[in-house]
Amino acid sequence: MISIDYCGYHTHNPDCELIYRPSGTASYLFLLVLAPMTFRFPGRSALKVRSGACILYSPGQYQNYRADKEFFNSYVHFSCDRKIVDQYDIRLNDILYPYNTDELNWLLKQIYQEFLSQMTFSETMMELYIRQLLILLHRGQCQESVPTKQHQNIYPQLLALRGQMLGNCEQNWTIEQLCKILHIGKSQLYIYYQDFFHCSPKEELIQARFSKAKYLMSNDAVTIKQAALESGFQNINHFNRLFKSQFGCTPGEYRKAALHSS
Repeated sequence: MISIDYCGYHTHNPDCELIYRPSGTASYLFLLVLAPMTFRFPGRSALKVRSGACILYSPGQYQNYRADKEFFNSYVHFSCDRKIVDQYDIRLNDILYPYNTDELNWLLKQIYQEFLSQMTFSETMMELYIRQLLILLHRGQCQESVPTKQHQNIYPQLLALRGQMLGNCEQNWTIEQLCKILHIGKSQLYIYYQDFFHCSPKEELIQARFSKAKYLMSNDAVTIKQAALESGFQNINHFNRLFKSQFGCTPGEYRKAALHSS
């Protein structure tokens, strides 16, 4: 179970205010920085951070941070079993610069609204939002290691294009077309795609087409050839070969097995 102890969204404290809790708090604290701050950690030099930085403090952990001028942030104090947080493999008590701060801030807004409203099932909603926040923080942390500004700038464009490609997998997408949209070369596209999504565009597109074909084949009114063509496979023989190599059976055998199990 996850419970919210306190939270704030787009909070303004007095300029240059210091937060100093040498013994930390009894709960976890997730803090999203929205204006420059300076953090201090035991045995380390002071660390200046910019807007978009965040940190997840564990219970009982030393907390010391001050606004450089404007004090502006969003945050949530929450309590839960440590196992819940540990499963997301988040680096605790250290500054992170995840790529998805807008999504994290939106979740903090939803938590804050539920915390204030205390409507029916608000506690359940807040627990779900915290779990989503931890998942997004894990994802954001995974991409944080990408160092270059160009790499960071290309991600939103590539993510949007990837969604468009996978959501319309029946279309005839080519590497040349993707490169033209993003204004990058083939080698750059492959590097970025592998770094962000751990596969190639072609591999992911084929998997999306297989998923759609299998869904279409669940409808008895659709032939296997129709399912293949409507999923983006232009040649039924090629589809059959790929399908068998991927799933160990022909599309027809897959359909029969699926019908028997339903």
